[in-house]
Amino acid sequence: MRRLIAPRSIVVVGATDRPGSYAAQTLLNLQRAGFAGGLVGVHPRRGEILGVPCRPDLAGALEVLGETADAVVVATTAATVPDYLAEAGRLGCGGAVVFAGGFRESGDLGAEQRLVAAARRFGLPVLGPNTSGLVSARSRAPLWGEPVMLPAQNSDRLDDGIALVTESGGAGLLALAHRQAQGLHTVVSLGNAAVVDTPAALSILAATEGVRAVALYLEQIPDGARLATALADCARADVRLAVLRTGRRRAPDQVLDALLTEAGAVPCREVHQLLETTRALARVRRTSKGIAVVTSSAGDAALAEDLAGDAGVELAELSETTRRNLTARLPRSAVATNPLNHTTHLWADSSTLTEITATVAADPGVGAVLYVQDEPPGLHPEDSAEWLATREGARLGGAREDVDVLVVAGMPGQEPVGAVSGLSSALAAMAQLRSPAPDPQRLAKIAAVAALEPGRRPASRLLAEHAAKAVLDQAGVDVLRHAVVPLPDKDRGDEAAATAVALAAAQIGFPVTLRLSVPGAGSSPDTPSLSSGDKVSLKVSELLAGASDLDVVTRCDTAFLVEALARPGVPLTMLAHRDGPVPALTISLGGGWGQVLGETRTVPLPADAERIAQAAASLPGTSTADLEAVGKAAGRLARLFVEGGFAEFRVTLTNGTAVRAQARSLS
Repeated sequence: MRRLIAPRSIVVVGATDRPGSYAAQTLLNLQRAGFAGGLVGVHPRRGEILGVPCRPDLAGALEVLGETADAVVVATTAATVPDYLAEAGRLGCGGAVVFAGGFRESGDLGAEQRLVAAARRFGLPVLGPNTSGLVSARSRAPLWGEPVMLPAQNSDRLDDGIALVTESGGAGLLALAHRQAQGLHTVVSLGNAAVVDTPAALSILAATEGVRAVALYLEQIPDGARLATALADCARADVRLAVLRTGRRRAPDQVLDALLTEAGAVPCREVHQLLETTRALARVRRTSKGIAVVTSSAGDAALAEDLAGDAGVELAELSETTRRNLTARLPRSAVATNPLNHTTHLWADSSTLTEITATVAADPGVGAVLYVQDEPPGLHPEDSAEWLATREGARLGGAREDVDVLVVAGMPGQEPVGAVSGLSSALAAMAQLRSPAPDPQRLAKIAAVAALEPGRRPASRLLAEHAAKAVLDQAGVDVLRHAVVPLPDKDRGDEAAATAVALAAAQIGFPVTLRLSVPGAGSSPDTPSLSSGDKVSLKVSELLAGASDLDVVTRCDTAFLVEALARPGVPLTMLAHRDGPVPALTISLGGGWGQVLGETRTVPLPADAERIAQAAASLPGTSTADLEAVGKAAGRLARLFVEGGFAEFRVTLTNGTAVRAQARSLS
């Protein structure tokens, strides 16, 4: 996609000057943006449209260019698209943008399959169909069917290194209109994503010069292995991520959310937050130190302190030396604290604010500074200069100490040029940038495991509990001391079975629990403890009566499961499963507390004992659990699940010992 995403030569197929058409608007966008590369149209009869030379076919257009085109915009009807794509691929073009609808989104899957076949025949990257387009701000190339106005080339509103990958054309329109496209590097609207999908776009942007952060707008759940690979690409390049995922209530996916969290993606709730969080991510270096907030408003300082707590951002505790040096420079009405309100007495005093911000930035506990300032729009230039001088002093102070100063406006619509709009967005980004960077090797391992998933999930078979525990035992997971006594044939008496089970119980040591372990039934209900051989014999008779209707095949794999009692402890349920885009382990409290609290933690697989224990520790009610033992056992379960042929494996652990187990094997 490198040529398509930063084109130097463009052909617009279906060129026209008809007002409101995507082809005409694309030509106008390119001209207004000052695209400096080659631009030719394809029209069957006209030699020029809107000042752009035209030829009747793609081959003729390339002759005018004198080279093959990096990007081909196909603005024709759906029926003609596959042939144009095949020709573009045959002629060696870099890629294509297809505006037309009338494919899968309208029910015509065959039309989309023909488009995909034409593209894949020549390895041609295609955006769409049904896309709003692609905008490369750095190349001044808005291949977009709606009006786009990029900042002037000499503008201070240029490129912050923010890219957007969106599965919604509407979100792309909002991004391009938001603050006059300030800071945007690239916008990719995927449309139907028939050829180029979210993982493909994300991977190429991670390798694109100048991209520092990517906003993801997701409507669908991507292929897990390819998404994890793309996230690993971003982690290697230190390209930061913010994500807005729609349909979460209709189709929740904790596994996808957990995967994105491991990749360091900051979750967002609406488009404004998505764009501004991405802007903040692009602006500040990672730091493990605390954050300082500087402002001229007591209200902003108080609000920033509250919101920092909500976001989990640690505000730096200023040292005594820092406070003393600040007091010497601040007005008498100001107090040397963090957040710091320097008051309006220093308004437009750039030199003093440079000293104050430098003093804060030099504190050993400060890793970054947020300078909070709103600037009302439409100010007289003389008034605006005062706002600029105030925040410029803060910026220079941070630069002197090589500490990032992020200007933040609290009120949308009152952002100074280059500032982040919204304290919540800025602080969400800072929370992520204070966390350890995502691990590309771990993400690559998740991708490798997900790539082994069967394309079509085969049917599964529910093992009997005693069989599941045997598998756990072989994998090194501690299980309760137990005995397995086969179910007798129907023609044998109950007495022999009762004797065998009672003997097994005596060898384990009373009290014990006893239940029937039946394939296809999962874990049996909990049973009261039995304190003697006589009670065991009575329970055997009761269980045999209930098993009288089992068929011959099921009886062969059914057994009495006699177990020692579990030591008291906090039960934790570990569910290894393949119900999301990647295999994962979902952790919850076992028993009634798990049902009451309803909280879970999800860890993509593979995962080691330490990672699982950390996830379990974040659940309420686990403070007294033996998390080291739980992590060790769950780590072995995770490895067993990844390497074995299981669709699902559920284990309840108490003190690291498997108390209950249920497994579905892939048949």
